[in-house]
Amino acid sequence: MRRKLGDRRVKPRYDLVGELVGTLETVLRLPLVNVSPGGALIESHVPLPVQSVHRLTFDCEGRDASTQVKVHHVRRVTSDDGRTRYLIGVEFMSPHPALLGEIGRWMMVGGETAPSEA
Repeated sequence: MRRKLGDRRVKPRYDLVGELVGTLETVLRLPLVNVSPGGALIESHVPLPVQSVHRLTFDCEGRDASTQVKVHHVRRVTSDDGRTRYLIGVEFMSPHPALLGEIGRWMMVGGETAPSEA
């Protein structure tokens, strides 16, 4: 195989014929609108499919607490400046104990301490 002028690749590349299925995983910081021991309402610029399962990680006093969540509803809203965003209701499937403790503390202080971003 002869390399093209200016091609710095060490190994050959091959063109794919047809469709190749793949996935893409990304991390987004999403504002937390409200939260309870059973789930949360988050805001996103990307809609998530209803019934899809994702992993959310919360900052609980400097410790990360991850939990799987299931999307139950997605509502499209438009802000005053015309930007579209989505309010996404998720259910905690098996919440981390540190997360439940932090939610309990937030509820005891009556929302005076704003929860961190999800």
